[in-house]
Amino acid sequence: MAYLEYYHAAWGVYLASAVCLYIVWFIWTKGIKNIDLRQYIRLVPAVLLFTPAFHNGENLAPAFIISLGELFTNGTKEAMQGVVPMLMVLMVGAILLAVSALLKRPSKKNVQQA
Repeated sequence: MAYLEYYHAAWGVYLASAVCLYIVWFIWTKGIKNIDLRQYIRLVPAVLLFTPAFHNGENLAPAFIISLGELFTNGTKEAMQGVVPMLMVLMVGAILLAVSALLKRPSKKNVQQA
């Protein structure tokens, strides 16, 4: 049972540090004028930092860590364990950002009235 306690503690430390890194990235990208571009640039590190994946079907770990570890030890085929969840989350995030941008776009009626 000691392993489970360390597992949860490690996840807590990882999430706290990932949130701090993302806050720094959020502040650094504040100066980008184009709102849509800024949101897409903020999406990529969010996907990298916060996407979990199952490692060997047992425990969750950050997907990019699984990808890098498996790439260096077992090759590209095994690295897909972490790449596939990241790509899926990136695709869903990009679709949501695109839909959000379309909904915020002013309609032709509002543009003609102004």
